[in-house]
Amino acid sequence: MEEDALLTDAYRIRIPSWLRATAAAAAARSAWLCGALFLCVGWAVAGDYAAKDLSTQRKTARLTLDYVQGRNDDLLRHKDRMYGVAFEVPLLWAERLPGWQDRVDRYRLRHWLTHMLFLAGGLGCYGLAFRLYGRRLLALGAMGLFLLHPRIYAHSFFNSKDSPFLSLFMLALGLLHWTFRVGSVKAYLLCGAALGILANVRIMGLLLVGAVLVLRAVDYVRADRAARRRVLRTSGAFVLASALTFYASLPYLWGDPFRRLAEIIAHSAAFPFDSVIEATAKALINRGIAQSAAFPFDGVQLFRGQYIRFLEPPPEYAPVWFAITTPALVLMCGVVGLAAVARRVRRRDGALLGPTPLRFELLLLACFVVPVLAVALLRPTIYNGWRHLYFIYAPFCLLATGGLEALAQAASAVWRSRGLGIGGRGLVGLGLPACALAWLGALAQLHPYQQFYFNFLVDRATPYRLESQFDLAGSKSTFGDGASTQSGLQFLRQRYPEGSIRLYLYRGDYPVGLPAEARQRFQPTDPVQADFVIQRFPSRVRLGPRLPPYAPVLHRRALYGASLFEVTALNLARVDAAIAAPYRAHYRALRARTPTVRAPFDIDVYREADAVSWVQQPCVPAALKPKFLLVTPVHAPDLPPDRRRFGFDNRNFYFFERGVRLDDACLVVAPLPAYPIRRLTVGQWIPGAPALWTADLPALSGPAERAVYRTAYRALTAQPPAYRALTGTRAGFNAYVTPARLTLAKAPCAVADTQAKFVVHAEPVDPRVLAGRPFANLDFAFPAAGVRVDEACLASVPLPAYPLRRLTVGQWQADADRMVWQTELRLPLAPEAVAAYRARYRALAEATPALREPFRVYVAADAVTLAKAPCTEADTAPKFLLHVLPAHRRGGFDNRDFHFAWQGAHFEGRCLARAPLPAYPIDRLRVGQFRSGAEPLWQAEIRGPRR
Repeated sequence: MEEDALLTDAYRIRIPSWLRATAAAAAARSAWLCGALFLCVGWAVAGDYAAKDLSTQRKTARLTLDYVQGRNDDLLRHKDRMYGVAFEVPLLWAERLPGWQDRVDRYRLRHWLTHMLFLAGGLGCYGLAFRLYGRRLLALGAMGLFLLHPRIYAHSFFNSKDSPFLSLFMLALGLLHWTFRVGSVKAYLLCGAALGILANVRIMGLLLVGAVLVLRAVDYVRADRAARRRVLRTSGAFVLASALTFYASLPYLWGDPFRRLAEIIAHSAAFPFDSVIEATAKALINRGIAQSAAFPFDGVQLFRGQYIRFLEPPPEYAPVWFAITTPALVLMCGVVGLAAVARRVRRRDGALLGPTPLRFELLLLACFVVPVLAVALLRPTIYNGWRHLYFIYAPFCLLATGGLEALAQAASAVWRSRGLGIGGRGLVGLGLPACALAWLGALAQLHPYQQFYFNFLVDRATPYRLESQFDLAGSKSTFGDGASTQSGLQFLRQRYPEGSIRLYLYRGDYPVGLPAEARQRFQPTDPVQADFVIQRFPSRVRLGPRLPPYAPVLHRRALYGASLFEVTALNLARVDAAIAAPYRAHYRALRARTPTVRAPFDIDVYREADAVSWVQQPCVPAALKPKFLLVTPVHAPDLPPDRRRFGFDNRNFYFFERGVRLDDACLVVAPLPAYPIRRLTVGQWIPGAPALWTADLPALSGPAERAVYRTAYRALTAQPPAYRALTGTRAGFNAYVTPARLTLAKAPCAVADTQAKFVVHAEPVDPRVLAGRPFANLDFAFPAAGVRVDEACLASVPLPAYPLRRLTVGQWQADADRMVWQTELRLPLAPEAVAAYRARYRALAEATPALREPFRVYVAADAVTLAKAPCTEADTAPKFLLHVLPAHRRGGFDNRDFHFAWQGAHFEGRCLARAPLPAYPIDRLRVGQFRSGAEPLWQAEIRGPRR
């Protein structure tokens, strides 16, 4: 069949020659047509993305040019001197062209040129895939896989480090394939120069250089004497070209190439991350609030629900991020492609590294696997997801194209075996457009936040779940959050169509996508004088919902249940009176009281039951610019897991994060944690400097608050618990169960009792309410849902609303990998269920049982009921035996054994268990109780019910 055939021979439809020629021409130019389409879309949306890290990149390029031109040697002292500028210098030259002098236009130009290089990488992917697999549709599919990765597509605008390296890596793979095929000295010279530029952009480009040298060494060993000379010539040309290009394009190497090359490699392996946590810790140490031994000075990031160190990422960090942020179709095709390569390797008995097409596929496999294994084993500093490894997507995309071909061939074989007459090309031709349309729809729905894409492997439906498991703010890759600023500015333009808008912008945020006349309406100012602020990634996990008197949120954009940004009003004079009313009422209530602390800058501090409030009147901007300090040192087990290693709960914030302006006064409110606080310190400070002022507030609960806890504890201890822990040991807590809550209590309670994590499994009566999951996991740590009052500990967690069949509770010691204690609880019955239980038991007591000892057994037409009074927990611990012997079957029985917890109730000293019977005629019933692996405690046979 001809490659340009549009329909298979099974349909036997004659296609006109002119239509065949048109289709052939369109197929030959399909890549350029798609590239032109992507180019137009990119030009239209380039202004929707913004960046704040571009100034750093530009500075490195500018200092490099100054160093080359002999103006100064500031490059040698620049902190980012180790970064290559092979791509940044051309961007800097382009900015100097006429018409691009405006700062906003300059940023838009950088985005546009970075995206154009990405599109060039997509065309290179098309060409290489066509040479590897020989089909235009597959090559077009490879181009789509490369260009339509959601996260990488967004990064192709604002990321001038990782995205260009990915694009150049793809182009280098194509050039390398051409070089292997041509084999001339000129080809190897060109390839070496290209790989030298690649290594300049990212030092990981040396990976390809090493791979080429390994393959050339194999060729040298396999070649004869005449061919070896040719291998040496081409390899020497390649090494010389790559080394000279790398050295010439990186001026930092010129003075001391070997030592500085080692410095660049060491820097790329262990990035010296200056974290905010380090600055905070040092400032607190300077004020004597914390001890230096409690602080490992490095940054942390959220990964799989735990805070991990930047300097010590777990081995699975990069693979997990790659798996959860890559579209499912690409993952599936990639796995199939890896399996297809492994199958071809297994079938070949000869040399695998010989000059065959399989060798290049093995090279692609190595370029994907080796970096991942290196990161897992060497554990370099890696953060912000897997953006440092974006270049591995180039070989993975090509392997996924091979997987797509394998899937098409397998489907073609199945379809042809059934006489459907549709070949692999037909399947690809039908499936690729459908997938592309669905994929484009998903990208458009996420726009311009494709950099936050997650696939189905994570829980995207439960609110706040995703942001409690992974660092969404980190997934912005440090500089990809400017799209929030663009969207927020658009909202303010529509909400306030006239007049100027005073706005506080984060450092480095610029209205890139707005026209010049619209940008003039926004007046950037400090947070105290601003009317609005666009807050990015406001956390709901630790701070809880934003309720008055916190700053009102006028507009927000959420993705996967997490807030990407919020437009917050700082000046209540610019909002409706109904929105401002609760804030004014709270302000009046505070001013009617005597402040707990009269702080400098005319700031009054009020200690409330669940919060601390700052009031300043008159509101002076200079006094509110420093950062507010709220530190609650407590025992380590009382802290949330992410703060436990620091010894305190640090809740620092700026005014614009929690404050509002009312006329000439300023109001700031910060919530307090639920656990008892040993000491409470408030104040203001500038990061890296001593505090401007600090004060200690009374942190212990007041008499009224302590009375509430004592009353609740007395009410609990006055009733029998659902589970009573062993006395005199730390084997567990007394457990109290109501239809709505589970409460655990212990007195006396030590710190060690609360260190283990509480484990609560709520198993529903109908598992379908959990969408297939066997139970709801309600696990929690003591500080999240617990409190200590006097010598007692109370921990409480709400139960789900659906009917529960079984409730398991215990404590898990994670570091010891053991369960400290665990038990199953009897669940309370609702009033309606209690009334039905009593009525049923009275009706049974009036009837004659079929068996009296040890349980009374009542047989009805549809069920068997077992009842006993008085009944203890020991009576119900064994498993009930119910064997149904049919009337019309010989041998065998229907086994319907059950536990009491499944089908029983225990109330008022009586036990009642009921098991349904099958509809077919029954000859006999065998009932009893037994323990697994032992003889039955009792059993009896009863005649079946009459039907």
